[in-house]
Amino acid sequence: MDWIDMRIEYFKKKIKSLSLKETLGVYILIAVVAVIVCFISTVIICKSWKGLIYSKYEEDHVNMGNQLLFYSFNLNSKDKILINVISFIQSSSVLVYSIAAILILSHFYYKNKLQEPLYLISQQTKYISRDDLSFSCSYESGDEMGEVCKAFDKMRIRLIENQKNIWNLMEEQRRINSAFAHDLRTPLTVIKGYNELLIRYYSEGKISNEKLIEILSLTNNQVNRLIDFSETMKDLNSFEGILANKTKSNISSLIEDINEISKGLSSIHGIPIDIKSNITETEFYFDGKLILQVVDNLLSNALRYSKSKIEISIEESKDMLLIFVRDDGKGFSMEELKMASKPYYSDENSSSEHFGLGLTICKVLCEKHGGGIYLSNSIHGGAIVCVEFFIL
Repeated sequence: MDWIDMRIEYFKKKIKSLSLKETLGVYILIAVVAVIVCFISTVIICKSWKGLIYSKYEEDHVNMGNQLLFYSFNLNSKDKILINVISFIQSSSVLVYSIAAILILSHFYYKNKLQEPLYLISQQTKYISRDDLSFSCSYESGDEMGEVCKAFDKMRIRLIENQKNIWNLMEEQRRINSAFAHDLRTPLTVIKGYNELLIRYYSEGKISNEKLIEILSLTNNQVNRLIDFSETMKDLNSFEGILANKTKSNISSLIEDINEISKGLSSIHGIPIDIKSNITETEFYFDGKLILQVVDNLLSNALRYSKSKIEISIEESKDMLLIFVRDDGKGFSMEELKMASKPYYSDENSSSEHFGLGLTICKVLCEKHGGGIYLSNSIHGGAIVCVEFFIL
């Protein structure tokens, strides 16, 4: 019995691996053979039944050479009816068997080749219509229905990937919006500080015209920075779209811009910001706007946690511009130092305070400029953030 079961199972697998056309041909061949066998069997049985009926009667016959001619029997009415019924069965059996074979063939063909894949496809369409992509249309077969099921499952996987991509794009856009709001803070804060200074002291005549022009010039610079920044961000869909537009520029102008931002923030927050630089050469290739954006974020973070002072050190080493920002706050935790290498780490999802969205933006911008960002703690207390930019 085990051998028979194995052969049957092998036959089923073989049939399942055939194409729909080949399977239909096999089923038709089996049906034709079955109809022929059944018809021949029926003819033999009907003839034997007729023989039994005729055997009860004497038969008149005449010999003509080597031929024996039979004449009609004198059958009673009951036997005549039986003979007619048997003849009808014999003549109509081929039609009955053919119809039965078609019905049985259709049933098994549908059950073995179409029922399961059609059910799976129907179920998957229902799940997809409910935005549920968890149902897998898995059907192992070598026929066309197997290919259709595989195509449906590939479509499901593709829809999952598209949903993930859409979600990632939405999340990326959310980060961009947050970054945009975050980077607007420093210029607006500087503008607000200068505006409050003018409101408080200009009416009292404590600000000279020269100082007024200087403040207005500094405010105008911040407004221009906001305009440039908004132009950069308006068509940006991801951080990957940020590019470093490096041009040959004077490093002293960059240091002056950093000093200008520092003065404005220092006057507002009441925390002194000391800037030091040991750069002797004057011209390098760099993107000043991008570097200022990074410095904005570093100072924004440092001012949040600094107690009494902030130090900025600007250096040049091996074609890299190094900017160190040190505060005297509590410094980075061990978790923050470890998470610094991971993208988009934010204090929104942890208890960390220093490594928030600002430093995430800095990390991306530094990498776009061929550099990086490094976090450490000072031996005297406080946090140190070093950013580097390739300037050759």
